[in-house]
Amino acid sequence: MAVTFITTFRAGDPRRLDNLAFVLAWYRRQLDWEFVLVEQDQAPVLESEALPEGIKRLFVVNPGPFNRPWGFNVGVRAARGDVLFFCDADLLVPTQALQAAAMLCSRRMLAVNPYGALADLSQAESDGLLQQTRPPCFERDDASRQRAGHESLCFCGGAFMLRRDLLRHMGGFDERFLGWGAEDDAMSLRLQRTTADIAELHQHNALHLWHQRPAETTYGSPHYANNLALLRELAAMQPERFRFLCEVQRQLTGNPGKYERLDPLGGLLQHPVS
Repeated sequence: MAVTFITTFRAGDPRRLDNLAFVLAWYRRQLDWEFVLVEQDQAPVLESEALPEGIKRLFVVNPGPFNRPWGFNVGVRAARGDVLFFCDADLLVPTQALQAAAMLCSRRMLAVNPYGALADLSQAESDGLLQQTRPPCFERDDASRQRAGHESLCFCGGAFMLRRDLLRHMGGFDERFLGWGAEDDAMSLRLQRTTADIAELHQHNALHLWHQRPAETTYGSPHYANNLALLRELAAMQPERFRFLCEVQRQLTGNPGKYERLDPLGGLLQHPVS
């Protein structure tokens, strides 16, 4: 089965741009996959010249809070692969883990998490990678399933792989989750409620590149409380209601024009791609 790499992105600060360019170039050198990048913002920030060749780049208008689930759903519409690998724009997973995950997901499993622990790199370590003065080292004693002592990894956190037909059956990613928090847990819960044919490759570590994390982009996010409420609602949902939710969302997800607004003259606001 063909594999498509999908990520969604909003610049925020120059460091995130640098991380994105490095991550895409690193994976592009390692893997003969299709690559889809969905940028969501008020207007395009990414320059095509700053990205490696062979990246299918999409821009979609989103003047509001970052919507990771929606960005992934938009990417799925543009993807050709039967196996889909969703990855944050600042995360590195070992090539051998991804190759093993792709084989499992193509032959036996419906979903695979390719790593069991995560190491948050320091600014100096990340600088070394971005400046190509050191290669990624995935054998680390500080890799953990806990981040900062309280943020736990979940199956659909950071990077994971699943079959396209399973994702469609689940109704895609839940686009009601805005900003930061709980969307990974919600996707993991939806997956667990849908199939038992999943696998985790605990023996591999992933690396998270350094960037600033202001409080409003983590637990201080103004959308975090509502996201938690949605997660609790999903956890308590009866099977029939859950199936109905998946059926409805299956018909609605991934609309590239979701956040386009009408101007006073009745025409769509235009946001040309550079």
